[in-house]
Amino acid sequence: MGILSDISIADLTYGTAGPLALQLLADMGANIVRVDTPADRVREQQGSFVRLRGRRSIYIDPGAPGADEVLRRLIDRSDVVISEPGLDAKPPLPGDFEALFATNPRLIHCRITAYGDEGPLVDGWAHDHLVAARYGVYDQPGWRDGPTFLPSSVPSLGAALLAVQAIGTALYLRERSGRGQEVSTSLLAGALSYQPGMVSAAVSRPMAATGFLGRSPLGAAPFYSIYECGDGNWLHFACLTQAFQLLAIDIDEELKALGFGTPEAMGSRTKIIDAITARMKEKPFAEWAAILEAADVPYAPSQWTEDLMDDPQVRHAGLLVTINDPVIGPVEQMGPVVRFSSAPWEVPDPAPLPGQHTDQICLGLGFDAAEIESLRWAGAVR
Repeated sequence: MGILSDISIADLTYGTAGPLALQLLADMGANIVRVDTPADRVREQQGSFVRLRGRRSIYIDPGAPGADEVLRRLIDRSDVVISEPGLDAKPPLPGDFEALFATNPRLIHCRITAYGDEGPLVDGWAHDHLVAARYGVYDQPGWRDGPTFLPSSVPSLGAALLAVQAIGTALYLRERSGRGQEVSTSLLAGALSYQPGMVSAAVSRPMAATGFLGRSPLGAAPFYSIYECGDGNWLHFACLTQAFQLLAIDIDEELKALGFGTPEAMGSRTKIIDAITARMKEKPFAEWAAILEAADVPYAPSQWTEDLMDDPQVRHAGLLVTINDPVIGPVEQMGPVVRFSSAPWEVPDPAPLPGQHTDQICLGLGFDAAEIESLRWAGAVR
């Protein structure tokens, strides 16, 4: 029994943000029922076996006779319903919020949209990367002129965290007032929340001449960047103290000759970076690490994503867990990202198969065996 085990949530999400928000809530023990439908394509997304874990599934065809009644009963018995459209589908809500609220006044409806409820893009595509492109997420230093594509779903990640925050706040307010409400966020809001520095820079334009980060994939400064070592591993410097920088890698005379540390250095920036690049390739990562440790210079290995699973700090912090997925077997995946001293974390159930718990859920909604069979015969559930 998790810390949110008394909170029931109906999952009507077709995008990426909703399932991620619900994964975080499921990890805290929330009782979540996912409504799988013929239009649902979330399960096809990479990592869905992680995002869909810790919940039960009922399969409903919204267009079939009796489907609306199943949905109504599910929502009437829920504390929270989360809805999010996908690229080509909308959540199967039976009526508007006011109608749902009339029968369940404690209901909290969290809506995740693409661009909000007003404006010229109100009906725009609910697609992570289109939102990211339009609202500056790709305005990053790259290896060529122009935007740089990022595979991470930044708008959805931001929207998911905002949704969890909004739901928690609404539940708190409900404890005080006894009434629920509708809360909303968007992929647009998620994109903006992940670049507050860029947004404030766009307003004040303090570095209009050089760009926010010097507009280079090599970083804002020669020693605030990533370099390849002699063994093919990569090292990230994070030090602006010139004495440490130069002495630690024994390149002070060469860089001083290029004007490093003076206003004239900008004109020699590429040559300075080339000199550091050549120097770093003279030793393997382990040797440089020992040198930098001894000199107390801030640095870190720049690892590949797959290296995270074997990182000793990740394992020591308990951020990995093995879950036996019904389709692909035991899978090591992200563990608890939030811990509570009052409630030990419990390993969540694996992502359910579509409709895996249909009968169990329908019985809990008050349908008897004959009614469930009739709904199945009509195609409303399966």
